Amino acid sequence: MKPRFLTSHYAWIQGCYWMAYCILLSFSSVYLLDQGFSNTQIGLLLGLSGLLTALLQPFVGARADHLKVLSLGQFAALLILAMLLCTGGLLLLPGQAVQGGLFLSLLLLLQLLTSLLYALGMDCVNQGMPLNFGLARGVGAGSYALASTLCGSAAAAFGPKCIPVLLGGATLLLLAAALSFRPGTPAKQAAPPPASPPSSPQSFWRRYPRFLPLLAGVVLLYTSHNILMSFPYQIVQYLGGGSGEMGTLLTLQGLMDIPAMVLFSLLLRRAASWRWVRLAGLSFFLHALLTWLAPSVFFLYGIQIFETTGYALYAVASVYWVNDMTAPADRVQGQTYFTMANTLGIVLSSFLGGFLLDAAGTGPTLAFSTVTGGTGMGILWIMLRQGQAKAAVQQG
Repeated sequence: MKPRFLTSHYAWIQGCYWMAYCILLSFSSVYLLDQGFSNTQIGLLLGLSGLLTALLQPFVGARADHLKVLSLGQFAALLILAMLLCTGGLLLLPGQAVQGGLFLSLLLLLQLLTSLLYALGMDCVNQGMPLNFGLARGVGAGSYALASTLCGSAAAAFGPKCIPVLLGGATLLLLAAALSFRPGTPAKQAAPPPASPPSSPQSFWRRYPRFLPLLAGVVLLYTSHNILMSFPYQIVQYLGGGSGEMGTLLTLQGLMDIPAMVLFSLLLRRAASWRWVRLAGLSFFLHALLTWLAPSVFFLYGIQIFETTGYALYAVASVYWVNDMTAPADRVQGQTYFTMANTLGIVLSSFLGGFLLDAAGTGPTLAFSTVTGGTGMGILWIMLRQGQAKAAVQQG
């Protein structure tokens, strides 16, 4: 692959992945409610998928680190192919139990792909290849916005049963993108391999003793954020809207992600990645607080500006931050642990969000999101103070 096409091809991968993510995760409630699932059951399904992902991610990451026959892109393509087969099953196999099992498998496979696709891009960056990770991730955000509009309109016009069809199309494009991604030889001489082998899990925590409390803050922030992301349909309904308004909301979220992601390489010249992680934590909290206080759907539309300084910054800055603050031999493991923290946040938000929605309603659920977001923000701000950001992960 010619170097000038590297970013555009990786952007194709990110675009297709986030289209599939939007269709599967963000419209999960729309599809599963139509299949007869309750909010609690939906939360359990989402939470179980996250829990299984957290358990399997270290194993998948270790396998990806020691590939001999397959490339990382081909290894990811195997998971994408399995997703395509499960999507076909949603269309062909009836029954709530079967549908639930297939949907669980899809959620698991999709979330396992996250760290693999990030590692695919950062591996090129670390070898000095001309890949603009932020720009490619911004294309992913734009594709998320496009998928939100298309899926929301299609669900309103044709019903929730069109969701697996749209998911199948996005997954097929992702499979083609992953199989054809061949970075080739880096333009610059790649850095020599690290002198020391990757740390074992035990030695990793000894080497980076303050990494764990940072991850605790990340879990809480992601719990807060994913209550908003996992149950948008219920939130919009609470304010008097429906699936069409939910599609508009998700479109705005995707559009708000684009500027920070595309321009992140410029932001890094102004401040270190840890500062942007702190700003993202504050924005997560404000987003949750104002969603809780929102009086209408239109107000909800307006506060999506916090996506720009919240999730958009976090999605890119956290990848660079872990890459900067861990030794080269420990970078994949560091990214895996960070992804696991994100996944645990999804687990908690799914279990607790679904339960609270059925037991107490949308208002108390959003209050819980605000409290967890504020606590997570406080932990990150304490741990990532000036002069201590690097020490937070490199002491030991």
